[in-house]
Amino acid sequence: MNSSLQSSTQSFDRETVRQIVNIALVQQSDIASDLSDAQLLEIAQELNISPDSIELAKNQWLERQKLAKKHQQFELYRRSKLQERMGKYAIVNACLISVNVLTGFGVPWSLYVLISWGIIRGVGAWRVLLQHQGYAYDCAFQKWERRQKMQTTFEN
Repeated sequence: MNSSLQSSTQSFDRETVRQIVNIALVQQSDIASDLSDAQLLEIAQELNISPDSIELAKNQWLERQKLAKKHQQFELYRRSKLQERMGKYAIVNACLISVNVLTGFGVPWSLYVLISWGIIRGVGAWRVLLQHQGYAYDCAFQKWERRQKMQTTFEN
């Protein structure tokens, strides 16, 4: 009796309620892996959430999914550009080193190009592989997004 009295007076904050409901939905065996729109509205009604709020939340979720997909495409674009630049770097420097070795000069001038250009390529690789947020990343993403929109406009 004491435990039932204690559970009825216990209160939860919004985040705790969200986590509890998520766990319950996952554990409930009669719910399929996907919920229909009607089931979503029924759950919302039981939680005293208005249909307008659910519709707004659903639209926000869809927008977040679209943005996440664009960010994935942007990451693929950045990695392909990095591979292209590294390939050019390797080819040009291999040629410069070959010329330097074949000419027989005592000063390895090709190493200066290799090192200086390598520092620039290293910073570029760091940005692509490790930097996924911040002002520079956002600017690069917006620039890429504008190019994509322009390209789509010209194709149509």
